[in-house]
Amino acid sequence: MLLLTQEEYSKLKHKTPYVYKIQNKKQFLYYFGERHSFDPKNKQWIQVKEFWFDFIKNTENSKRIAFVEAGNPSLKETEEKSILEAGGTGLIVFLSSQSKTEVYCPEPNRTYEMMELEKQFSKEEIEYYYFARIVYQWSKIPDPKPKFEEYIIRFLERDKKMSDWNDFDFSFENLKIVHKKLFDTEFDLEDLNFFKDLVTPVELKTVINRVARASGEIRNEYIIKEIQKYWNNGYSIFIEYGASHAVIQESLLKEILK
Repeated sequence: MLLLTQEEYSKLKHKTPYVYKIQNKKQFLYYFGERHSFDPKNKQWIQVKEFWFDFIKNTENSKRIAFVEAGNPSLKETEEKSILEAGGTGLIVFLSSQSKTEVYCPEPNRTYEMMELEKQFSKEEIEYYYFARIVYQWSKIPDPKPKFEEYIIRFLERDKKMSDWNDFDFSFENLKIVHKKLFDTEFDLEDLNFFKDLVTPVELKTVINRVARASGEIRNEYIIKEIQKYWNNGYSIFIEYGASHAVIQESLLKEILK
């Protein structure tokens, strides 16, 4: 059994959130596949919390850990601030603090992922993909949104630190130039559907869609290895990730963990 390919995934219809459990006699894996959101009023957070507290109840006095997507943000004072800052990841960090549960991001670091992507794509294509992903992320933050340039610059600076690309310009101005090269249009922050379509790995309309697909494959393979490593060390695991990851990984996880 292998991970689902994007072609296989694109033919499926599934609910979002996409939720399942795997267990043996001693361990539990709870997988919550979310619809990415930064809106504290999103009803899926009620479902997340119910799922989380069931996990905590079933893993009392045993080794447990929470896996979250895209880093490990700092702890905020409230659920609302946690979600506004970091979506589902922020909520799990907040809930984990109450039960003294370790939180871990089972992702390849950006340096490794960039190095792998360079085997297939140019630096401009790779960094533009990361840039487009953050543009789309910014678009989903409820109003009042942070100022766009202030928001985007901190992610561009992070990418610069994580790369070894001393010959690449990570400025916002340069990314607008790259946009013009790739699409022969001016960067338009109002055209948010463009960025939504651009970062999906399902349909390969542009080279950036192909980067998105390759990135997803690299990440999913790495995540599976981390899940298996912690499971083999006796941990029960709560996973909060995007729904597509949950679906793509499900069959393989059920096979290797049981």
